[in-house]
Formats: sequence, C-alpha cells, structure tokens
Amino acid sequence: MSNAGPIGVGPVLQVHPSRRCNLACGHCYSSSGPQVQGELPRELLHAALKDAAALGYEQLAVSGGEPFLYDGLPGLLGRARRLDFVTSVTTNGMLLGQARRWEPVAPLIDALAISIDGTEEEHDLMRRRDGAFAQTVKNLQVVRDSGIPFGFLFTLTQYNASSLEFVVRLAASEGARSVQVHPLTLTGRAATMLQGDRPDAIELTAAIVEGRRLGEELGVTVHVDAVTQDQLTLYRGAFVPQFPTRDITDVAPVLIIESDGTVRPLTHEIPDHLAVGSLTHGRLTTLSRAWLRGPAARELAGAAERTWWDLVDPAAGPASYWYDEVAARIAPPLAPAAPVALPMLEVA
Repeated sequence: MSNAGPIGVGPVLQVHPSRRCNLACGHCYSSSGPQVQGELPRELLHAALKDAAALGYEQLAVSGGEPFLYDGLPGLLGRARRLDFVTSVTTNGMLLGQARRWEPVAPLIDALAISIDGTEEEHDLMRRRDGAFAQTVKNLQVVRDSGIPFGFLFTLTQYNASSLEFVVRLAASEGARSVQVHPLTLTGRAATMLQGDRPDAIELTAAIVEGRRLGEELGVTVHVDAVTQDQLTLYRGAFVPQFPTRDITDVAPVLIIESDGTVRPLTHEIPDHLAVGSLTHGRLTTLSRAWLRGPAARELAGAAERTWWDLVDPAAGPASYWYDEVAARIAPPLAPAAPVALPMLEVA
C-alpha cells in the first residue's frame, strides 16, 4: 500500500485545486478537461494547508486537472514549503516545455510525477490526443536539466500489465528514478469510458512480480499501489484504525481536497456521506474535529476492519488495492422513511 505517493512520505494531503486540463483522458477520475471551469479560492487552500500541517500531514501532493494550468500553483507550493511540507506534483507533462509555467514552479517541487500510460499508441489513445506521448517525452529534457527528481505514474488496468515493461525501460532510459503503478479507479470519466477495466487480483499480483523483476534489472524503483495478504497480516495496525482517536491521520492517512472544496478521506470513491466536509463551510481543523466525533469516522474504521478480514481470508485474492476495497464495503446511507399517510379526520 502507498499512503505517500511517489516519494514515500506520509501522511499525505492531496489537493486538486482545479479540474481545468489541456486533455480529457479516458481514465480521468475527476472528469477534467479543457472546457471545465472553476477552481478553489486560494485563501481557502492556503488556510487548509496551515490546518493540515497542524493536523499532522507531511506531504502536499498536487494534481488536478492539470496543475500547470492552475495560476495559483507557485503560491500554493511556496506556502507548503514554508510549512515544511514535502511537495509533489502530478502532471501529464505536456506543458513542461513552457518556461512561463515551469520556471516559477520548479524550485518549489521536491518530486515530479509524470503520467505515462504505456506505449506511444496506448498513451495517445488513453489521452485522446495524437502526439501526446511525443510531446511529454520531449519535455523530459527540461526536467532533467532542472535536476528535480522525477518518476512516471502508470495507471494499471485489467488489460495493460504487459505494458509495464515498456514504461520501466522508458524510465531507465530517460532518467526517471521511479515508476508508480496505480490501479485504475472507476470514478469520473473512467466510470463511463472504462467500465470493467479495473485490474483484478491477478493483474495486481502480476504487476508486483514484474515490477520487482524490472526494478532489479534496470535500477528503477517500481512501486505498485497494492497490498499482499502477507502485508495485511503483518501490519494490521497500519490498515485498521483504533478508536478512540484524536488524530485524523489515524483514520485518513490520505486526505483529499477536491476542486469544489469537498474534503474526502482515503480515495475519491469514498461516498459523500462519509466526507469530512467542505472548506466552503469551515476550517479544516474544525471539520476534522467534528468528523472524528461523529459517526462517519467510526463507520469508515468499521469498513476498514471488515475489509481487512475479507482480504486476509485464504479464499481472497493474493493482492488488492486497499483504498478501493474499503470504499466498496461502505454501506450506502439509509433512505429517509416514506411519509405515512394518515386518515382524514371528520370534523363534527
């Protein structure tokens, strides 16, 4: 399991300040695109950063949308640095060659994750843009010249585990230090365009085995965002939070701030009724205290415990993507009871 993103630091605050993007990728979890407008006010994000640091979060991971289209990115990363966050940015890489976007931001990034979706043909198909792969690879020279550590982010589906070797070899040849393999999450555009493409336990296991082999051969760190049954058994305390707790990081080692201000624990697939709240309604510290005292945090912890027992069962698959498995075991909210029709009373 990775709570930490590409550089291994946690707990993590994931921020998606805008859904504006130069692409409209088929696997996009947020349905971002060129026509999508709106972003979070900067003052809300900056206040949330300060609160997140006080709550124990250590890494700021910025995604989107395309972060390099967000004009507030330098200020956001600068604020994070002053609060001692480790900073990482996930990008499609197509805008890195534009000096006006790259140069103000580059000194503020500790690690850059660049999405690569397989071979050139596979990448362009997923990105829905001819030439996307070539442009991204061309821009890698800018990143190498900066000296900033960078890695590739590869979205694993049910059908592309065989492409992992291409991506790791590309990383080795282009100077990328790592490849993070992230299982497809069926939210946003992916829920409609890639139904049935979520990788199963066999694909996850194949990615773990192949990643280990390729990493040793090529000297590239390959991390698969999946856990094995052995890891679940050995590190139960890292997966199942214990109550009572005063620390939101115990229940939500990953905290997501979405572009509309919604604060969601663990993954985008956590339903709205278990969200921490919205930054448009209060400060993050206030929201987190209320959430920990309420039923939502306990329900999430209960789902984690049920998930753990299910996945350590010998009949379960050998590997799983923990966060999506937890989300799948959360019961939907109870529907309000239908009003009861009362008989009319006759007035004498």
